Order: sequence, then structure tokens, then C-alpha cells
Amino acid sequence: MQSYSTKRNGAAQLLPYLALFITWAMVHTSLIVFRDLPVFESGLVGPDSYMRMLRVTELYQNWDWFDGTIERANAPYGDTLHWTRPFDMLIMLIALPASLGMDFEGALYVAGILVSPLLQLTTGFALAWAMRPVIRPEVWFLPAVALFLQPGALAYSVAGRADHHSLLLLVFVVTAGFTLRALRNPLDARPAVWAGASAGFGIWLSVEFLLPMGVCLVALGMPWLFGEREKASQNKWFALAASLLLLAALFAERPLERFLEPSYDRVSTVQFLVVVSILLFWRAAESYENRATAGTHPVGRLLLGLFGVTAAGLLVNSIHPLFFAGPMAGVDPRIQPIWLDLVLEMRPLIPQDRDSIGSFIFFFGSGLLVVPFFARLLWQERRSSSFWTLAFIGFACLLLWLVAIKHIRFSGYAEVAFIMAFAVVFDRFLQWTHRIHSDFSRGILRGCTITVLLLGPLTVGTTLMVDKADAKDASGQSLTACDVGEVAGFLETDPRWTGSRQTILTFLDIGPELLYRTDHAVIGTPYHRNSDGIYDSYWMLTSSDPGAVRAMIVERGIGLILLCQSPAERNFFSSAGDSLYKQLSGGQIPSWAAEVALPVHLQRQARLFTVSR
Repeated sequence: MQSYSTKRNGAAQLLPYLALFITWAMVHTSLIVFRDLPVFESGLVGPDSYMRMLRVTELYQNWDWFDGTIERANAPYGDTLHWTRPFDMLIMLIALPASLGMDFEGALYVAGILVSPLLQLTTGFALAWAMRPVIRPEVWFLPAVALFLQPGALAYSVAGRADHHSLLLLVFVVTAGFTLRALRNPLDARPAVWAGASAGFGIWLSVEFLLPMGVCLVALGMPWLFGEREKASQNKWFALAASLLLLAALFAERPLERFLEPSYDRVSTVQFLVVVSILLFWRAAESYENRATAGTHPVGRLLLGLFGVTAAGLLVNSIHPLFFAGPMAGVDPRIQPIWLDLVLEMRPLIPQDRDSIGSFIFFFGSGLLVVPFFARLLWQERRSSSFWTLAFIGFACLLLWLVAIKHIRFSGYAEVAFIMAFAVVFDRFLQWTHRIHSDFSRGILRGCTITVLLLGPLTVGTTLMVDKADAKDASGQSLTACDVGEVAGFLETDPRWTGSRQTILTFLDIGPELLYRTDHAVIGTPYHRNSDGIYDSYWMLTSSDPGAVRAMIVERGIGLILLCQSPAERNFFSSAGDSLYKQLSGGQIPSWAAEVALPVHLQRQARLFTVSR
């Protein structure tokens, strides 16, 4: 009897985990079925996924660890990406089981399709662990499910999206979980060490993680400012762990001859200096607490903090002044108006018209519905031992939301912070509903509340957003454009192009897929370091100076010009005057070019032109 009861209790404990897995599987299956994601046709979603898989495949083929150059981009000069290696290695690790039944390059392809959904599932379980210090264990399931419904986070987690942002969200949840544990017990340095190491790994993945790390540092610093002198030691250990992790990242990412070379868009000595400056401050603060009784006064701490921030800022500014201009500090100003300002991830989410109001509600509605209740709860707990843990969540909601309004790419971080607030509020709400004696009434109230908070904003936002003239896939690309996979297949199989590598002038967003699917080269790719490729491809197809255009085409060694004729492409190359793009689109072909007769199934999709040398 006891054995049967034990087994039944074990099964009951596994049931929520099984339900979470089923929910995750249903979400991604429905996306494939109803959003018509091209998983079973082309496999990958968005240009970044193709470029990532090209990068991973080339690493597997040559194992040149420090060489991040894509030789066939920005032809004939090549282009060096700003990405780092951890996500590449994760894809390879996921590919290992699949490689038992297929060749390793095929296994890499499968891993590229599955990596982001698997990371999202892992993030759901990590969120359940992270929230244990502030909610009851039995409430973990709903916040984890809520994560799967957040549009910003989900956009980076769909099947076929081989994008490191899905890993960044997991690292953020882990870092937040350790930070909550550090805030709960100021005498325990271990959570702070793990939080710092996690934050350092996040910066290794992308320098944008300096923002979440800053949120954690402020959350750990505020209790020190208001009297918890032990927090100085905790912050020191946080910064020390982050510094050591970044030092390891520098050795892993850079050969010795370029070890000290600064980069603002990729982990380098710039970010290492910032974190070491933070470490030096907290080491000084710890010494000050141990030696000066005045250090126990908030005014003394405030003055010390102001001095430390000023000194660290001046130190970083004197060595790397462009750091404060952000990761895009070194971007070529020529590509700012024609491309960077138009990138979907970089656009703001400020409500201005019906469509932008709908987008704002769609991304942030659930969180903003919870914030007033969370703020009230934070005020009620202002003198309790849990105040600083809740304050961390509130500060994360505020700061990350403000940044996400400016750049939509940060919406996933804001959504995770909102889910943390939702978890706390909903836990208290469930405790309050125990006052209702009727099981039916209590169930109806809970169900309606969940529906309104999680699904209401998605429904309202979708209704308000203006339908576009053409459908978009999860990466924002038009589905009315040509099938790049079919065009690539033609270029790879037609005898005219298989004998020698061709350099193709085309729209930059389809460049990565052409590089992945063919052995040919392209000029433009949608990455800020390839400024020459972006600008030159734009200039050649929008210029009205035929002589200069012809000279640039010869200099670049261009053999083919491909027009995919998507709305995004036409918008990118739109310009006043008699441009080359308008000539080719209108059938006015220059004497040095000739149109290629495409197969019947491609004739209504694309136009291809050869260039005489």
C-alpha cells in the first residue's frame, strides 16, 4: 500500500513537468501549422539563422577557431562577424546525438532547427527554479507557461531560428535567479559568485548583456546603500566572478596578437575594463566598511558610490571613450539612414497610431496589467525581509521596459521581468482567493484572471494592428518574395554557374541564405560590420551614374545580378532618378548585361542577369 502511494505521489509530481512539455510542444507545433513557418521546406528562419549555420559549418570543416571571417561575403574582401563561439558550440553539442544516424553536417542542420525551441523549454524550467525565493513552489507552473506566450521571447525561439538571443534569455533567467538568492541572504556569497559568472557569460555571448548585468548590480547595490554592509562583499564576489569569466572569454575568442584589440560590439578588453572597474570599487567599498564606522551611514555610502561611479566612468572614458556611445559606436554613418535605422529589431515601440498602439499592447500589455498590482505589493512589503528581492523585479521591469520601448530587440528581457512580477502577483492572488468557499466561483475567478492577463493583450493587440498587404514570416521577411531556396538550387545545379564561383549583387537580406545554400559569393549581408558591402550594393543599384556603377561592378568582380522583387527589396532600392534597379525591373537592360531565362517555376518570382566582363 505504501509503495503504491509513493508511486502515485511521484507521478503527481511529474505531472506538471509533463504538462509544461506538452504546452511547449503545442505552442511550437501550432506556430509551424498556422503561421506556416518554412521548417519542412527550407528549415531555417531569417538571415541570421542561415549565417549562423554557415559559420558553424565552416568551423566544423576547418576548425579555425579564431577566424570569424566569411570569405564569400563582401566579395572579394570578406566580412568578419561580431558573433562569438559559445552558441556555435551549443549547436554542435546538440548535433552530436543526431550525428549517430546521419552525417554531421546534416545533424548540424537539424540542431539549427531545434536549438532555440529547446532553449526556450530549458528557460521555462529555469524560470521555475529562479522564482522559488519569492513564490510558493506549487505556483511555478503558470509563470513557466506564460513564458511560452510572450511574443518578443517567442520570436527568437521558433523552430528554425538559430539565434543566440534565445540563449541570452536563458542566461538572464539564471542570472536573475542567483541574484534573487543573493538578495535573500546577504551573508552568503555563493549566489553572488554564480550570478556574476552567469552575467559574465552573458556578456561573452553579446555585449548587450551589460544591461541585464547592470540591473543586477544596481539591485545588489541598493541594499548596501541603505544599510546592509555585507552587500559590499557580495558585490565584490559578483564582479570578481564576472571578471574571471570575461578573462576566460578573451583567451577563448582572441589570438594573442589581437588580445588587447578593443571592440565595442564584441567581448574585448573594453568590457573587461568596465567589469574590473566595478570590482575595484566594491573592493574599496568592502575595505571602507571594515575600517570606517562612518561607512555605516547612508550619506557616507552615497558619497562613496558617487565617487566610485565617477572614477570608473572617467577611467573607462580615458581609455575607451566610444564605450558610452554603445555597441554601434563604430558603425559606418553611411549605412545608418539606408539600413540600420530601418532594421526591425532596432525600431521603437512607442504608441503613435493604431498599428503602433496594437504592437505596444501585443508586446507589453500583459506586463503593464500586472505592474500596478505589483507596485502596490512592493509598497506593502517595504519593511519586510523580502522587499529587496521584490525591488529587484520591479527595477528590472521598469528599466528593461524603457529600453525595449526604444529598441524592440530588448522586448524579450522586459517580458521575462514582467513574468517574474506576474508570478509574485498571481501567487498572492491565489492565496487571497482561498477566502472564497465555493470551488466553482474560485475556479471561475482564477480562470478569468489568467485569461485576461495572458491572452487579453495578445487578442487586443492583434486586433488593433493593421493588416499588412503581404504576409510576413517570424523574422519579418515578406512571404510574397521569391523562394530563395529554389533560386539557390537553380544556381547550384545549372551548368552555367556550377563551373566557377559567381559574385552576386542582390538584396542584402537574402545574402546569407545564398551563401549557405550555394558556393557563390555576395556583396551585401545584413550585419553592421559589412558596411562597405551594404553601402556598395545599395549604391550600385540606386545610382543613376552608369559609368561609375559599371566601374564598381568590375572592381567587385560581379558576375550575376539577382532581383527577388520583394516589398522589402523594392523599398530598400527605391530612389529618385533612373537607377539601375529601376532599369532592370522595367526591362531596360544595359548593354553590358543580359537577362537569364529562368525555369518556369521561377519566372514569376525572380529576375536574374549576367554581367559581361
